Amino acid sequence: VKAYELLVWTDDMVKKYWDYEAQFPKNFFTYSRSYEIIRQIKSHLPRNCTVLDYGCGPGNLIGPLLEAGFRVAGLDTSSSARRQVADRFGNDKNFLGSFNQSEINTSGFQFDAIIVAEVIEHLYDEQLDSLLKTLKTLSTPETRIIFTTPNEEKLEDSYIMCPVSGQLFHRWQHVRNWSQASVKSYLDSRNFTVITSLTTDFDASFITRGKKHPLRLWWHSLHFRLKYLARPDKKRPHMVVIAQPGAANT
Repeated sequence: VKAYELLVWTDDMVKKYWDYEAQFPKNFFTYSRSYEIIRQIKSHLPRNCTVLDYGCGPGNLIGPLLEAGFRVAGLDTSSSARRQVADRFGNDKNFLGSFNQSEINTSGFQFDAIIVAEVIEHLYDEQLDSLLKTLKTLSTPETRIIFTTPNEEKLEDSYIMCPVSGQLFHRWQHVRNWSQASVKSYLDSRNFTVITSLTTDFDASFITRGKKHPLRLWWHSLHFRLKYLARPDKKRPHMVVIAQPGAANT
């Protein structure tokens, strides 16, 4: 089997990639799972708190957060995504705006909660460390930072080949995988305290975009739930990690 070199993403390549993908919001991980994600993390969000959706894309999580009564801002590197978010939610009194990195850095905002959904699997070490520094700037000691990411993903299962360079890249620009242990170790080493972590399946729900599915799709959801009851050892595909800035656990 021929060995292929992995593509190394530059900041400019990442921006172009997500500017293009922002045209297709239904393709985003959070599109069909947004209400289930919020349902699972809502207990960690103080009532009526301010929330930053870090890496908000076209705003799939912002809608259900606003509906739940939170005051919400979005941050994204894609100018196309930020425009979509501003157009969708600009008239909502609880929408605090959509920002790029430099704007959020100088905004003076500090949030009660920050959601970093499906972001950390896209970042190399330098970018990840920059993210964590930004999170501390935007936080108070009590801020809840909520990460979601694939659980022990096999990156090679989603590799495709660029016909121009002959290099392999992950279809959704993932550059690393995470386990509960590796996330905790990384955050501990950067002086974050992991409060709790869990593995889950955001697809195992009959709630989507705020509505109940028809019976056929409810049965599909039930099938998801039953497969974990029948196989308690079966690995769940998604992970939630709740952390706070501050001294790491000892």
